[in-house]
Amino acid sequence: MLDVSKLRRRLISISAAAAFAAVTALGGTAQAGEFDGVTIKFAKAPHGADEIALMEEWLAPFKAATGMEIEHTVIPWGELEALYSANFAGSDVYDVTYQTSTHLNLFGARGAFSDLDGHFNAADYADQRARFPDNIVNPSYYGDELYGIPAVIGTIVMYVNLDMLDAAGLSIPTNNEELMATAKALQNPPEVWGFNSPSTVKDYGWYWFYNMIHNYGGDMVSDDMETATFDSPAVRSALQFAVDLRCSGDDAIQPPLGQYDREAALSLFKAGKLAMMVEEPSRVIPLEAENLPFNWTIVQPVGAAGGKQTQFSTTGYYAVAAKSKEQEAAWALTQYLVGTEFATKFNNHYGFVGTRDDVDSSGGNKLLQANFEWAMTTWDGLLPHPKIAQMLDEFGKALEAVTTCDVSIDEQVADTQDRMEKILAR
Repeated sequence: MLDVSKLRRRLISISAAAAFAAVTALGGTAQAGEFDGVTIKFAKAPHGADEIALMEEWLAPFKAATGMEIEHTVIPWGELEALYSANFAGSDVYDVTYQTSTHLNLFGARGAFSDLDGHFNAADYADQRARFPDNIVNPSYYGDELYGIPAVIGTIVMYVNLDMLDAAGLSIPTNNEELMATAKALQNPPEVWGFNSPSTVKDYGWYWFYNMIHNYGGDMVSDDMETATFDSPAVRSALQFAVDLRCSGDDAIQPPLGQYDREAALSLFKAGKLAMMVEEPSRVIPLEAENLPFNWTIVQPVGAAGGKQTQFSTTGYYAVAAKSKEQEAAWALTQYLVGTEFATKFNNHYGFVGTRDDVDSSGGNKLLQANFEWAMTTWDGLLPHPKIAQMLDEFGKALEAVTTCDVSIDEQVADTQDRMEKILAR
């Protein structure tokens, strides 16, 4: 039951329409005015330059209705692990944080996060719990503990300049062999390039190439995460694909390593000088707003010839700090962050796929709706594990090394396999 007297006092300064919206936004996560005087420290790495202002807007109904104050701290992606590690080691911790599957159980296993299984599967949350498909929730557990509630499935897509393909009478490629041929026919380097997919450590190269390991039917670690399988046919084939893109002499379809970083490649695409690029769907809405002077679309990233065509991503979670002195308030905010209203706004704006079956991730956008359908049918994401970030770092280093065109795949695979075995043995 909502405490009407508290609600009236809290919302006296806003209009009746805004008050009604604020109450509705609670969605059963808290009572009106329940957290008057409570301040929650919320930290998150940003998904866009506009996120600070948007978070203020999207959290306003919850803050107005509950009385909670929320201090939002932006954590740079490149400093995420170091800054969170330092914060969690202290006493004045962030109460609620956004984590990805690369770090959720790393910090969770260290004792940084509360186990949310009891809240998530409680009787008073059953109607909300039913909205989260088991195939998304179950891989999020570490043993019997749930350190974060899944909120976001990020995907990768391939952006295509349709005018360039149409002018050449070519079709959109669906596998790596078709990509090489199509991009080669479209490019005129160094002015115009056929394709770009980041492969440097700086640009998180592993994120853009991991799907090719899955496409070739393998992974870099065993399903039980006990054995390193980097020295395997699937990983070797994925690395060979990355090498072919840059190191094939006159047949290379991607600029030399370091010539264009991720943002520079985006600028090249917008200038009509890059036929295809792998990127996140979060670029869709901003690019549509720019009204580029050519027709473009997004498609699923190419698969492996003779293999699979999958969607890869990490998963985003909201976690509650074990040291938080405001456990109930932190859980209430977490419920709101993974609730229908907030999740719909967040995913619609950034082009992510939601983790609830009642969240429309497309916002009516046909391109994003197509991406949602690819994710639902071919998603093969990253399982969270305490050591997965270390292994991904090794994969990223190996990928960058071989795409310099100066390091052999055999040499790099052997070295990386050895390092991964040592990581798992620790």
